[in-house]
Amino acid sequence: MWIVRELLRFAGRIAVALLIAIVIAEARALISGGDTLWTFRIVLMLLGCLYLLLAAGPGASLGGRRMNDTSWWITSSMGWATLQDAPGPKMTATAVFVGSGIVLLALGLAL
Repeated sequence: MWIVRELLRFAGRIAVALLIAIVIAEARALISGGDTLWTFRIVLMLLGCLYLLLAAGPGASLGGRRMNDTSWWITSSMGWATLQDAPGPKMTATAVFVGSGIVLLALGLAL
């Protein structure tokens, strides 16, 4: 079960990056009248590089380590706490960012 959870997390990160790339490419193409596919490729490569840079950062921010009661209540009331406490191994944020960055760079180069 944990494999499915981690693969969904990984696929979700890639899907969010793809949606951001589509929105940026369409907006730029509408504003400047350029080619959407070319802009989409460039944005995919830029987001891939950004994800690789984010992978070099710490796994958790200082604010994440010192969550106060209010933020903990909001997190748990939205259902995210059940994913945090799920049994089984978890992919680190670094692994997810590295994998997503490589996939985005490969998509940008392949298109």
